[in-house]
Amino acid sequence: MATVSYVVNNGPRPVSEETRAKVSTAIEELHYRPHAIARSLKTGSTHTVGLLVQSLLPSYISHLVNTVEDRLASQGYGLILASSHEDCEREKRLLDVLADQFIEGLIYIPVSCCNGDQLKNYREEGIPVVFMDRYLPGVPADVVMTDNIAAAKRSTNYLIDQGCRHNLCISFSEEASSALDRVEGFYQAHQEHGLLVDKNMVLVVKYAMGQTVEPALLTHMDTYGVPDGILCTIEDFIVGAMKALKHRGLHVPDQVRVAGGFFDSPWNALLDPPVPIIRQDFQAVASKAVEFLMDRLNGDESPPKIELVEAEFIF
Repeated sequence: MATVSYVVNNGPRPVSEETRAKVSTAIEELHYRPHAIARSLKTGSTHTVGLLVQSLLPSYISHLVNTVEDRLASQGYGLILASSHEDCEREKRLLDVLADQFIEGLIYIPVSCCNGDQLKNYREEGIPVVFMDRYLPGVPADVVMTDNIAAAKRSTNYLIDQGCRHNLCISFSEEASSALDRVEGFYQAHQEHGLLVDKNMVLVVKYAMGQTVEPALLTHMDTYGVPDGILCTIEDFIVGAMKALKHRGLHVPDQVRVAGGFFDSPWNALLDPPVPIIRQDFQAVASKAVEFLMDRLNGDESPPKIELVEAEFIF
């Protein structure tokens, strides 16, 4: 047993090449696989990190997940992926499930503020948490995300500079920090141009709950009129908004301008003209999140850090 352990764990004692070959052959014939939980009880380490995302539906999530997994693998860590489906209760259960899996750290895209207190248990158990893409206000943890306020503000300034004075922001949540920040940037641009700001300038479509943009926008236009410009806070909303406008016989961009998206989709190049788009640097966000987590796992006890990654506006 000891000799097998030395081969599987590459130490701590040396094993001759002949014996190592015999053990390797036996492992292959028996389809032996080390028992991760038993190993963790002895070593005190699972070398596993949890990644809890809000949904697997948005296109950009795959970019974040792939980069996180790649960066963790380079550090010798495995990944357990879970999705809360934008559901607070499901998110709460998954936080418990991940902790029960003896993860050593958590990279987390939260749904809302409803489970902030639960993260205190993580801290008490010594499990570091890094917020990625979104954050929970008041929770002392590292944060890495796109500078959503600046990105939304720049997109809205573009609409205003093009002569749009009655603009609409289509948001995906009333709780998620990234959505709130994008609405804030939308508002700030109007305020700085001395334009009126009111709550009817924001239409919330909870796509993760099955809501779709086209009927919601048609209803909104029936009530408040046709906007000059539309800021879409996620990629899918651009398609829905353009379908609604087409349904009403409105042409983009001659009659209504559309911008935002926050994801540079290949299909955009097929449009004539393409929609002005926000391109987030997902690789930079995910890489920095893993870097922060590795720092914590290696003993960094400095105050929580915040990294805002600049997005590019393409028009």
